[in-house]
Amino acid sequence: MSDMNPFDLQIQTTASDGAHTPSECVAMAKENGVTATAITDHDTVAGVAEAVAAGIELGVRVIPGIEISIQEHGMHLLGLGIDVQHPSLLDAMRQAAENRLAATKQMTENFRQGGFAVEWEDVLREARASAVITRPHIVSAIMKRPENREKLEGIRTKQEFFERYFTDESPYYVRASTLTPTAAIEIVHGAGGVAVWSHPPIPDFAGNCPALGEFLVELISHGLDGIELFSPSHAEADVACLEALAARHGLLTTGGSDFHERHDRTHEPWPRSASTIGDFPTYGRPLAGMLEALDRAIERRRILASRG
Repeated sequence: MSDMNPFDLQIQTTASDGAHTPSECVAMAKENGVTATAITDHDTVAGVAEAVAAGIELGVRVIPGIEISIQEHGMHLLGLGIDVQHPSLLDAMRQAAENRLAATKQMTENFRQGGFAVEWEDVLREARASAVITRPHIVSAIMKRPENREKLEGIRTKQEFFERYFTDESPYYVRASTLTPTAAIEIVHGAGGVAVWSHPPIPDFAGNCPALGEFLVELISHGLDGIELFSPSHAEADVACLEALAARHGLLTTGGSDFHERHDRTHEPWPRSASTIGDFPTYGRPLAGMLEALDRAIERRRILASRG
């Protein structure tokens, strides 16, 4: 698959809300010619060890990572190059898992009260052996029930469901995270990792580069290391905005597929969900030096963390 990017620094597995096991994701990367990956499950590192072992076997580099949910604006933070055994990280993620479980149960009940055919048992079936139960499991449970067909008119994909029902104004949505940006960034740095703002043009900042830039300055004051420049959720205008902000503030930039599930929608224009690992748009911009810069940043953070 020659159109794949050579690295992918955001991948979700069955350890959270992905459809493929960590080993399957590493094998998919190998198949696609992706030589360096980061496993970044939501609020858990449960899939990293399996992925690292598969990477050693298959010759694919696996960077230990995580995607942390944050209260402000519902943003996510990538922690790349982390020590997955760090006590503070594990304690924080245990608490995050408890908060997420409570929020997911409440959202399921909100949808049920709102007239959707869905039960908690449906969500658990979708989650199967996942370490973290997340909103996509609710979406899958609802979309699989034929009784919901009328309410889902015009919704073809999980992304479209998210856009309609998981805004801050939605009566169904419950924000799970209680972490502040400061706390999340400190957790990542304490574990020797690099803190990167994941897919920054979130709904609160969609199409509003000045507002995104203002919040970015606040995150930088808390110690943010970088921003995710390339993502399937970014239109070219988003990339242009982020590129200029990264240059202005001297930030690290990364790129990843935010991969969850393999599908065959490669004919659809961006933004869209990634069809496979390594699948994200760069709009003709080079990737040269990006991984090397990340490695240098990880090494600096590891040294600082070791000094306490």
